[in-house]
Amino acid sequence: MYVVFGASGGVGSELVRLLSASGNVFAVGRDEAKLAKLSGPRVTTHVADATAPGGADAAIAAAVAAHGTVHGVANCIGSVLLKAAHTTSDAELATIMTTNLGSSFSILRASVKTMKAGGSIVLCSSAVARHGLANHEAIAAAKGAVAALMLSAAATYAPQNIRVNCVSPGLTRTPMTARITGNEAALKAGTEMHALKRIGEPGDIARAMAFLLDPQNAFITGQNVGVDGGLSSLRPK
Repeated sequence: MYVVFGASGGVGSELVRLLSASGNVFAVGRDEAKLAKLSGPRVTTHVADATAPGGADAAIAAAVAAHGTVHGVANCIGSVLLKAAHTTSDAELATIMTTNLGSSFSILRASVKTMKAGGSIVLCSSAVARHGLANHEAIAAAKGAVAALMLSAAATYAPQNIRVNCVSPGLTRTPMTARITGNEAALKAGTEMHALKRIGEPGDIARAMAFLLDPQNAFITGQNVGVDGGLSSLRPK
């Protein structure tokens, strides 16, 4: 059984769809109406806020109560802030860190307590933490911290056969990035930064996460997989 946090978002909802084709999925999110759209014979929805104290623990406990064993957990919770450091307020920085790093830490901590027979945890970092982009200081710091968290946790929990990995997307067309992808000039600029000359789609990211969650790929841990059209590693022509 899989638990997907941020299940009602662009990537999260696609991941729920992929995973539910072959197993049970416990879909966690804050918006009950959006979660209702994910309902299916193998999907159980649960309203919770993993950025709030105790939220991740309560959600994982509910998943165990509903299905027994948790085999895989994915965190699709995220946010975007495009601002230079000198224009970013303390409150904005705190929100970015809580949403991205805080949720990942809480979800990981809650998950490893239940994975007595091993399992897989997949977090979301970002290409902006691997490749310097102007006006991304806060989100780069938060996502870079997620990648560092993943590496340490992968080492800590490997003896328990718990695999920890993350994906690092480039610009992806989701409701969260609508202000960028919905602006013609911004979309054009973003597209040109990717070597493949397109931005990501939710399915691109979800398929990579599903691959890392799959027990058939049980020899993969401690990896930060770039799903970014070459943004973090290639210089476009």
